[in-house]
Amino acid sequence: MPSHFAPPDPPPIDVSSPDSPRTSFQNTNYDSALPLIQARFPNVDPLYFTKIFRGTIQPVGLIWLDVDREYAAPADFLDIAHLLYCFEVYGQILCIFVGENYEAELQSALADYRIRILKWCKVATFESLRDWHKAFLEVQIRNGQDRADGWRAKREELGFLLKGRV
Repeated sequence: MPSHFAPPDPPPIDVSSPDSPRTSFQNTNYDSALPLIQARFPNVDPLYFTKIFRGTIQPVGLIWLDVDREYAAPADFLDIAHLLYCFEVYGQILCIFVGENYEAELQSALADYRIRILKWCKVATFESLRDWHKAFLEVQIRNGQDRADGWRAKREELGFLLKGRV
C-alpha cells in the first residue's frame, strides 16, 4: 500500500463567468496552465494556485508558497530573505499564468519590484517593509496581478508604512 496519495485535482474554474471576481489573467486558460505550475511547484497546495488565479489570495497567504514550510511555522514572513523567497514563487506562478506573450514584460516588472524592496531594506525596518509589501500586494491583487505597470507603480500613498531604521 502506498504511503501517500497524489492530491486530488482542483475543481475546474469557469473562466467565462461574468460574475468572476478576477481582474487578472482574462485570457489565460487555467486548465492548461495548472499542470505547468504543479510540475514546477509540486509541494504547494493547488488551492493557492486557484486563489492566485482568482485574485482571492491574501498577501499573508503567500507564506504558504514556501515549499519547505511546516504547518506549525510562524504565520508571517520571518525576514527579508523569506519574504522575497515566497514572492519569487508567487512571481513565477504569475508568469506561468500570464503566458508566453506577456511573460518577459511581467518578469522584468517583478524584478524591478524585488530590487525596490532590496534597496528599501537598507533604510527601512523589516517590520515596516513587510507591512508595506503586504499593502502593495493587496492593491496589486485587486487591480490586476498580471499588470506590469502596477508592479512598477510608486504607490506613494503607502509610503507612510515605511519606518526608518534607528
